[in-house]
Amino acid sequence: MSEMDDLPTLEQDDQLAEPLRRVSYEAGMMLGLEATRDEQAYHRRRLTRHQYWLQGFGTLAGLNVTMTPDTHPDANDDVSVRLHVSPGVAIDGLGREVMLHEAYCIDLKQWIEAQSEAHLLEGYDGGPEVLWLKVCIRHKDCAIARQPVLARKLNLSTDAVQPARTADSVQLELIPERLPPEDDRYHPWSSHEPVSDAMPPLSSIETQTLQAATATSPEAESQLKMHARLLHALDGSGLSTTNLADELDAGARLLLARIRIETSQPGDPIINPMRIQINNLVRPFLTTPSQLAWLNRQSQNNN
Repeated sequence: MSEMDDLPTLEQDDQLAEPLRRVSYEAGMMLGLEATRDEQAYHRRRLTRHQYWLQGFGTLAGLNVTMTPDTHPDANDDVSVRLHVSPGVAIDGLGREVMLHEAYCIDLKQWIEAQSEAHLLEGYDGGPEVLWLKVCIRHKDCAIARQPVLARKLNLSTDAVQPARTADSVQLELIPERLPPEDDRYHPWSSHEPVSDAMPPLSSIETQTLQAATATSPEAESQLKMHARLLHALDGSGLSTTNLADELDAGARLLLARIRIETSQPGDPIINPMRIQINNLVRPFLTTPSQLAWLNRQSQNNN
């Protein structure tokens, strides 16, 4: 699904520095549709901001990308290969929950045949030898449960029904993209520049505090230095709201995997499982206390 039919939600969720407002109810006050929407947006955006600032973005569990060929062919055979994304939970680049309750799949050969050669060229790494694709996911609004409504214009029959509900859904994307020139470091605040490794200037009493921590333990010194850097983390641009500056939904995307396809035919690569490699470990991950407790119990049971 490529059309941006959830653009209003994307633009709203991208405003990370915009003060939120809720409805102030008073007896006898006339409230309309806008008030109801503001009330919903207030609670929803408070939750997404909490997840964005305190958790970051990444995979919580599952969402493993694998491939399933129809047969086990020779390396030069062109066969049908299906990409699978397993059920899982994640937080996308704008702090929205992403949940797949069942596996999704796509026929890789059919997808490539449907793309233009110019589009696929975005994924070729310096020549026809390797085609790189990335699998991404993000939250997406889905309008459902259409019901009859009063027409807002005379004889406007197309306006006779409107969605009565907005369901939480997901958007999976397969995008041709060569590897970035430098290491794309994971950092939770996706719309902010990485914090400088250099120590910020400290006052004399702050320096004394740091020296006291150094004498206590290396761990205390390291933690205090991190805190000092965080004090100046937003000095340059404040609370940035430029997550979607390059593409309307680029800031919301969450990387799941990168796919490497060996080929000698630009625009028409041979689709064969022996020529395809999938790397799931390039994605950002989130690790929560509940996950660590669960993994610890699993390891104890296995031992």
